[in-house]
Amino acid sequence: MTRVLVAGATGYLGGFVAREFKARGYFVRALARSPEKVEYLCDSTDEIVKAEVTRPDTLEHICDGIDVVFSSIGITRQKDGLSFRDVDYQGNKNLLEVALRAGVRKFVYVSAFNGPSLRHLGIVKAHEDFVDELKASGIDHAVLRPTGYYSDMGEVFEMARKGRVWLIGSGANPVNPIHGADLAVACANAMEGDRTEIDVGGPLII
Repeated sequence: MTRVLVAGATGYLGGFVAREFKARGYFVRALARSPEKVEYLCDSTDEIVKAEVTRPDTLEHICDGIDVVFSSIGITRQKDGLSFRDVDYQGNKNLLEVALRAGVRKFVYVSAFNGPSLRHLGIVKAHEDFVDELKASGIDHAVLRPTGYYSDMGEVFEMARKGRVWLIGSGANPVNPIHGADLAVACANAMEGDRTEIDVGGPLII
């Protein structure tokens, strides 16, 4: 049985990924800073382990017995004294270093669509700098680049309700966001496949 560590289980995508991996018959260990936030995943996980990727001392044995690490670790806002660099880059790097020491065979990571061309944005640069570390590490890997999440549309609707919406460019660019459950399927397929970089989006262009 393949044993998978899901890092980022408390996030939007992580829960869907844990369920998808479990449905495929994998042993699922979920990493959570606050385990109580993933109690709803008890039926979709075999273990829930408390750890923080920004604190390497809590990660020491997190990858013991693990075959594949999946990480969607990242923050959308800098808060609690933590920057994008602290979490999206260094936190994932800490996890990668533990995975390498434990002999993990593959690392699956979720970055950003068009990430390499958007490094001028702090949040994207943090992700892409980690992707560079991942590629240089020599571990088998897959990097997924989703176009966006349907869950993010809620924020757009809330801004519209308040009468002020932030636009990218003219605001006329079409998008094809993807639902977390569909992206989780893509993540599991990437774990099982040979492709190392995968752009993924939803079927509906809006």
